Amino acid sequence: MFRRIIIVTAMVMLFSVSAATAGDPGTSGFVFLRLGNGARASGMGEAYTAVSDDATSIYWNPAGLASVEGVQLNVTHSEWLLDIRLEQVSIADEFYGGVVGLGFTGVYYGEFDRYGDTPSLTPDGTFAPYDLALSLGYARDIIPNLSAGIAAKLIYEKIDFESATGYALDLGISHRSKIEGLTLAASMLNLGPQAKFVEEQFYPPFQMRFGASHLTEKEWLRGSLIVAADAVFPNDSGSKFHTGLEYLYHNLLAVRFGYKSGYHVQGSSMGFGIIYRNLRFDYSYAAIADDLGDVHRFSINLFPSL
Repeated sequence: MFRRIIIVTAMVMLFSVSAATAGDPGTSGFVFLRLGNGARASGMGEAYTAVSDDATSIYWNPAGLASVEGVQLNVTHSEWLLDIRLEQVSIADEFYGGVVGLGFTGVYYGEFDRYGDTPSLTPDGTFAPYDLALSLGYARDIIPNLSAGIAAKLIYEKIDFESATGYALDLGISHRSKIEGLTLAASMLNLGPQAKFVEEQFYPPFQMRFGASHLTEKEWLRGSLIVAADAVFPNDSGSKFHTGLEYLYHNLLAVRFGYKSGYHVQGSSMGFGIIYRNLRFDYSYAAIADDLGDVHRFSINLFPSL
C-alpha cells in the first residue's frame, strides 16, 4: 500500500512541474512558509533537499526523516529583517517501522500602532501580528536506498482583529544512488486549497524542489565534504537555483557556504557548526541587498551520541 502511495507521489511531482513554473507572481499567501528552517541549511544556501537527514527534514523534504535514528531535536531562532523573529522547533523519533516528525514555526513581527478609520495623530491601541504553522509527518524506507515521506500542516495568520487559516501537504522522496556518496531527492511543498483573509483568496506558497548532494569521506580530508544543489520551482515566480557545501572536520567542527540565484535581494550565505558529544550548535549569516539588513540564525541540535 505504501509503495503505491510513493508511485502516485512521484507521478504527481512530475506532472506538477509545469504548474509550478507557470504561476503568476504575487498569487500566494502564507509566504512565511518559505523562510527556511535550521542554521545548517541556511549556511548551505538552502540547498538541502537531498542533504536533509535530521529533524528539520519535516520542512525541506519529509522523506529525509527516514534517516533519523533515535530521538532528534532542533530548536532554531532567527533574527530576520526589521526586527522580525522566527522561532522553530522540530522533533523526530522512530515509530512503527519508520520515523514520525513534528514541526512548529512561529513568525513574530513586533508591535504596531492601531489607528481607526478617522485620521488621527493618536493611536487607539497596538497590535502584534504573527504567523504560525504546525506540521506532522511520517517517513520510511520503501526499498533499500529509497525513502518517502509525507507531512500535513495547519497554517494560521493573525493581523490585528483579522485572521486566516489554511492547510497544506508536503510530499518527498529520497534516493541513495549506486554512485557512492550521491543522493537524489525531490519534494513538493505547501500543496493545499485556497485560504481567505478578509476578502482576498490565495493559495499557500507551493513549490517543487529537486536536489542532489554528494558526500566525500577521505582520510586526506580529515573529515567529510558535502556538495549540494537544488532547483526550486515556485508557483508565483521564476525558477531558483541553490548551491551549498559543508566541510566537517573530525566530526567536531563544520564550516558551510552557500549561494541562492534567481532572487532579487538574496545571494550568498555562510555558517559553522560545533559538535560536542550529542549536541551541535549551528550559526548562519546571510546578507540581504538594498540595505534591508542581515539574517542571523542560531540552532541547537540534540541527537543520539555517535
